[in-house]
Amino acid sequence: MLLDTLHKKLSLIDRFTDEAGRLLRTAVADAAMSMDPDLLQAIKDEPELNAQFFTKVGETLVFDKSKFTWVVDSKAFLPDSYTAYKNKIGLVDGRGEQISHKSSVSLVWPFKDCILEGGQSKEEARHDEVFYNEVLSPTQVNKLLSPKVLANAVRYQA
Repeated sequence: MLLDTLHKKLSLIDRFTDEAGRLLRTAVADAAMSMDPDLLQAIKDEPELNAQFFTKVGETLVFDKSKFTWVVDSKAFLPDSYTAYKNKIGLVDGRGEQISHKSSVSLVWPFKDCILEGGQSKEEARHDEVFYNEVLSPTQVNKLLSPKVLANAVRYQA
């Protein structure tokens, strides 16, 4: 069976097992995501695993790391969960995959490129808030997010 073969092959690599000899799911998944040479070689050398996780494109073998991590994260491979779902809390994308596994994440909301100016003091409390809807250039965003020097700061001690 594929899962037994994979389990035996991965158990031979010391850094994928704990002191009791159990496989460490996160270590295996992290190695797959970083295209670890030891992991790839172990999978490539086993014909059953090679056929399952590698695709030949021309003269090159291409590793399907998303398919591999899906198998490693499954309950059938390492049944350490009470449910069929991952024991992870976090945000998922439209396909149900954890965004922590993605290399890029975008925060998107309406008017995220706008500026709202309002008063912070009692004198400015009566003024209307100004809402600028403009597209900011990257240099303007960097300027807004850069650390600021406080002028006329007063420190009170009790």
